[in-house]
Amino acid sequence: MRRLMLCVLTALPLTTGCGDTRPAAPSAAAGGPVVVKDCDGKEITFARVPERVVTLDGYAAQALARLGLTGKIVGTGYPAPFTVDASPYEEELSKIPVLAERVPVTEVVAAQRPDLVLTGFSAFGGPPGSPKDADLATVNAQGLAACMPGGGMTMNGGPSGRAPLTDLMPVYDYVRRLGAVFGVQARAEKLASELRARQDAVAARTTGAKPRVMIVQDNPVAGQPIKTSGSGTIAHALLTLAGGQNVFADVTSMHADVSPEQVVKRDPQVIWVITDYTFAKAKGRHLVDQVKRNPLLTGTTAVKEGRVISASQYQVSFPSPLNFEALERLATDLREGNP
Repeated sequence: MRRLMLCVLTALPLTTGCGDTRPAAPSAAAGGPVVVKDCDGKEITFARVPERVVTLDGYAAQALARLGLTGKIVGTGYPAPFTVDASPYEEELSKIPVLAERVPVTEVVAAQRPDLVLTGFSAFGGPPGSPKDADLATVNAQGLAACMPGGGMTMNGGPSGRAPLTDLMPVYDYVRRLGAVFGVQARAEKLASELRARQDAVAARTTGAKPRVMIVQDNPVAGQPIKTSGSGTIAHALLTLAGGQNVFADVTSMHADVSPEQVVKRDPQVIWVITDYTFAKAKGRHLVDQVKRNPLLTGTTAVKEGRVISASQYQVSFPSPLNFEALERLATDLREGNP
């Protein structure tokens, strides 16, 4: 079994025989089995619609909820992304059995007897003990991960795409692939279109000068590098779409280390604090307040002019429908300078 990533997805008629020797069960997809090409271009066949799904994280569960598929989830890990959801899906998400507060280990996932394991991360097996591709094959489960162009991001902040990410195509792709696998293509296309319309509405009002923005993930400490988000990340895509310029677009990783001297030299006009990372010394508004008072940043135009804004990492770090709420708020904050 190979990890399913997001590239090309096609529905094939029953007569094509997709290399799957199992008898083809009735599928909600028109015509029968669904073939998904992974990011290496290899074909994986879904002969039937999955019925028992484990989501390793709240990002994947958020996507299923918006497709009307919450009832197929037999358990989820890492429910933290549910805490920032004030949508109509909040109640139904709260009813999903929580297997672990972090990404669940393989034994816990296997005990749910899933036929499909989903993640909003770009790879399986990131956190220690969590299921890898081989583990999923052992428990006879397929696996589907969200895909980032040029490389992946794991919950541990693994490598990200080398090329700048300037749109939210990973979200649209994931939604459409889920729609095909579960036989709800029309529903998925409608959701993708609605999300794209929200992106376009933001773009229509982001005119004029683009402020220089620095992303900060923790309160800086003298003598230590500052954590920022590079250009190969969802956060960078959101910032670009919202009308800002990432002052550290020349780095790519999710948790890039930059020097305080470079921060002073590049002089951001806005500081965007991404809160709730596990390594941060403070959470939420406490972190934002600390950043505003930090002597390493007080000389920047951003702090002098009081332009320090924030968002939770649960909305801006991985491909998710939650990205669009963050995009709309970020565009407003950049335009109005709200904290």
